[in-house]
Amino acid sequence: MREFFSSLLKPRVEALGLEIGSANLKLVELSGTPPTLRGLSIRPTPPGLFQEGNIADPQALANELREMLAEIRTRKRYVVTAVSNSAVITRTLQVPKMAAKQLEEAVRWEAERYIPFPIDEVVMDFAPLDPLDSVAEGEQMDVVVGAARQETVASLVETLKAASLEPLIIDVKPFAGLRVLEPQLVGDGGRELVTLYFEIGAESSALVLTRGERLLLNRVINLSGKDFTAAIAKAFNLDSTAAEEAKKNYGLATIPTEDEDLLLDFDAERERFNPARMYDAIRPVLVELTTELRRSLEFFRVQVGDLGIDQGFVAGGGSKLRSLVPLLADTLGIPLEVVDPWKNLSYDKSRFDPDYLRGLAPEFAVPVGLAMRGVGPID
Repeated sequence: MREFFSSLLKPRVEALGLEIGSANLKLVELSGTPPTLRGLSIRPTPPGLFQEGNIADPQALANELREMLAEIRTRKRYVVTAVSNSAVITRTLQVPKMAAKQLEEAVRWEAERYIPFPIDEVVMDFAPLDPLDSVAEGEQMDVVVGAARQETVASLVETLKAASLEPLIIDVKPFAGLRVLEPQLVGDGGRELVTLYFEIGAESSALVLTRGERLLLNRVINLSGKDFTAAIAKAFNLDSTAAEEAKKNYGLATIPTEDEDLLLDFDAERERFNPARMYDAIRPVLVELTTELRRSLEFFRVQVGDLGIDQGFVAGGGSKLRSLVPLLADTLGIPLEVVDPWKNLSYDKSRFDPDYLRGLAPEFAVPVGLAMRGVGPID
């Protein structure tokens, strides 16, 4: 899948994978083929670094990134990163098949109808969803377009350079997350599987459907981990920090049975954060989230007809809410599992504890996907 914002491509070098999120900063170093894990770092994003999804304090963020580079002891300075889901607009357009130079102009003209900013104020790239030689002359072809405001990209680049990093590629987060699943997108006999990928981030979520590696649907959903945290804060009269901690320790997406209740191993705060009260607090968010997912899938079915989904994967820190993935699988009637970004990597188990990596798995789909791009062929 071709990457967006390819105007930032440099000569082929190995690059780090960096995800800059509103909740956490995550850095991954891979090397070689097949990729081997060389280093990783995760730390909370300090308060005040972002405002409405934009970098508010580039120098403070650059300082954090320099410390992470020192932590993993890497000399690499090229980096593959991504802009936030809310900062990117993606659309699938139809244009007639034409020569490459004409195609770029036609896509830009067509995209202007769908991008809510002046076209000369955005950084844009596109990729045909099917090989050009598979489309007959005069027929319509599907093209996916990605665009972000120039000021957003410029601010990100400025921050990276202040941290002594050189941006190699700026990607789109859910497409980066899908990269760790590429070997699983094709089934027995080479059959292209229909795959659902759902990333639940701190500020927003992304729903992607593919057939093999072909993009079918990409939608940003404005419900995320922060909505669960806000619901808990309101119900228990907590500040956001305490609510986030309560969510991690006591949050759950279903009312547990008696046996499950015992397995939760609640501490002295059990009476305050009992399962029934916690579930009641977040239930409205769960209902809204599952409704949005159903609506998105129904819209897709109306557009293309009923299409059976073969498999589904969930990623992002928000997916770590206890019982959430089984709840979504039951509600949507789709087999779902948590993404394992380490599955296709080699790593030294004396350096990287498998249990530690397993605990980080949902949160590292995107940074590992970015790092895989950093050691893969650049097209």
